[in-house]
Amino acid sequence: MKNKLVVSVVLAAGLVALTAAAVSARPLSASRVSGLPNTCSKPFGKGQYVVASDLPLQGALRPLSVQIVQAIQLELKTMNFKIGSRTVQYVSCDDSTAAKGSWDPQTCTNNANSYKTVKNLLGVIGTFNSGCAEIEAPILNRAPGGGIPMVSPANTYVGLTKKTLVAGEPQKYFPTGKRNYARVAVPDNFQGAADALFLKNKGIKSVYILNDAEAYGLGIANNFQAAAKALGITVLGNDKWDAKQPNYQSLYQGIAAKNPQAIFLAGIVSNNGGQLIKDKVSVLGDNTKVLLMGPDGFNDSATATNAGSAAEGMYVTIGGSDPNQLSNPAGKAFVKAFKKAYHAKTLEAYTAYGAQAFLVLANAIQKSNGTRLSADAHLYNQSFPNGIIGAFKIDSSGDPSLGGVTVDQITNGAIVPVTTVTPPLSLAKAALG
Repeated sequence: MKNKLVVSVVLAAGLVALTAAAVSARPLSASRVSGLPNTCSKPFGKGQYVVASDLPLQGALRPLSVQIVQAIQLELKTMNFKIGSRTVQYVSCDDSTAAKGSWDPQTCTNNANSYKTVKNLLGVIGTFNSGCAEIEAPILNRAPGGGIPMVSPANTYVGLTKKTLVAGEPQKYFPTGKRNYARVAVPDNFQGAADALFLKNKGIKSVYILNDAEAYGLGIANNFQAAAKALGITVLGNDKWDAKQPNYQSLYQGIAAKNPQAIFLAGIVSNNGGQLIKDKVSVLGDNTKVLLMGPDGFNDSATATNAGSAAEGMYVTIGGSDPNQLSNPAGKAFVKAFKKAYHAKTLEAYTAYGAQAFLVLANAIQKSNGTRLSADAHLYNQSFPNGIIGAFKIDSSGDPSLGGVTVDQITNGAIVPVTTVTPPLSLAKAALG
C-alpha cells in the first residue's frame, strides 16, 4: 500500500475526461464550510472531511493559481472524492487582495487562524508564496488536535525546512516541536546555484541583482549571489526594487554606470515586475545586449503579458521539469488529462506541482490513523517512484529529492524550454552562504 494510492490516481488521470470546473474570478462572500474564511470558494464535491488550498487568486499570479486549483480538482474527482475510506470535499481559498494584487500578510494570518477552527480539515495545499508560508506555518502547527498538514506546490525559500543564517530557522515555523510542513518545489539554494551556473556557461562575468525584499526574493537573491561568487562571477550589487514605484528609470541609470553583463531579478512578477522589465530594456538595452534572468517568480505567463515585448529573450527558471515537457508516464498522463479537462493549450509553471502536492498530502492521509499527528508523521520519508513530476522522495525535513532546474526563455511571448541544469551538490551548499 505504500504507493498504491498515488500510482492508481496518476494512471487513472490519463483516462478521465472532466468538464472544466469553474474557478471564480473572486472568492465567494461566504464559505459553505463552517469556520473557513470568507476568502474560500464553495466546496468542490461532498464529503465528511475537507482539504483546502491557499493561493493568490488575484493579481499577476492568478492564472498560475487557477491552474493549480484545477489540477487539485482533477485529482480529487479522479479519486471519486475519497482518500482511503474518508470522503473529502475541496475548497479553494484566496490569500491575496485586489488592492495589493498579490499575497497579503493580514489575509494569510486570517486564513490560517480560521483553518485552526475547522476540526474536519485534513490539510492545506499551499501556500504559493514563501512569505505567506512563514506566517501560516507556525499558526497551523499550533492547531488544536495536532498541526494541520501543509504541502506547498511552490514555496522555495530554504529556511522553511532547513537551517539558514537567519536565527531560529526552521524551528520557529514548528513551535510545537513537531513538523507538519512539506513541499514538492526544489529549494532555492539549488535554483540559485543552477541560475548562476547557467550564466557562467553563457560567458557572463558580471551581474547586478535586484530583489523585491520579500522572503522568497531576498532569499534567492542571496542564494544566487553566493553561488555566483563561488563561480567567479562578479556581483556588482544586490539592491531592492520598490514595487510601489511607478518606474525604475533612475534605478537602472545608476546600474548602467557599472556596465553589468546581466541583470538577475530575484522576486515575483506581481511586485510590478512588468514595469521593472520594461525599464531595464529602456535604459540598458534589450535582452541580447544585457542578459536578463529571473527565477520561478517570473516563470509565469503574466511576465510576458505585463512586460510585453520587453520580456522577449528573458530567461526564467523553475526547479524541476517544465510541466509541458514531462516525459515520464505519470507526467504525460497528467498533462494529457489536464489539457482535455480544461481545454488548456499549455500548463503554467506549477500546475503539475499542484497536483503532486495534493497527492503527497493524500498519501500521508491514506497511511495515517485518521489523526492530524499521524498524517503529519507520514508526510516525511515518502517515496514516489511514479510521481507526476518524476521519481522522487520527500526527505525527513519535508524537501523533495530533486535538484534539477529547467531554464526557459520567453520567445514570441511564450515560455519555451531551453535546457536543464543540475548543479553539483557542492555549489548548492555554497549557495547557502
